[in-house]
Amino acid sequence: MTDGMVFKKAGFPCAFLIVCTAITLMACSTEGKAVVTPTPDRSPEIRTGMEKYNQCFSQMNADCMASLFAPNGEIYATGLLQASGPGAVKGYLDQAFNSALLDSLSATIDSTVINGDVAVVRGTYDEKTSDSSGKNNETKLLYTAEWIAQSDGQWLLSRISTIPSPPTQTGTP
Repeated sequence: MTDGMVFKKAGFPCAFLIVCTAITLMACSTEGKAVVTPTPDRSPEIRTGMEKYNQCFSQMNADCMASLFAPNGEIYATGLLQASGPGAVKGYLDQAFNSALLDSLSATIDSTVINGDVAVVRGTYDEKTSDSSGKNNETKLLYTAEWIAQSDGQWLLSRISTIPSPPTQTGTP
């Protein structure tokens, strides 16, 4: 067997190895592949909007609160639709604020989840109110606020709903 014969017998496996290596190197190339870009953290924008809503609420400012709603934004209380659209929201809030004085409001933002152009904020309200007769009332509520990004980048409320907070259990049964 001559040296030329060895090369001819080894030619196919050698060429196969070269082709596989070239394919592997091309597959590892980053050209033409999708590049993952981190999504900017928009939670500060949502927190700012929620804090503004809560500030408007504590000031009993129905105009301010209504201005934060999308055109089809809704308010739900204990699962029931109370108002839809900024005008109806303002009317509902004006009526609510005329029937009771908000003595104090403590609000928390417990969680914020953002998925694309939708953000969901969950938190609590501790309200102290009094009516025209001077009767005081304390209410603890859980809220869920759904914000939606508008085409101009502004975040507006799509829906806010409140339910009474379950009573806290004290002691052991």
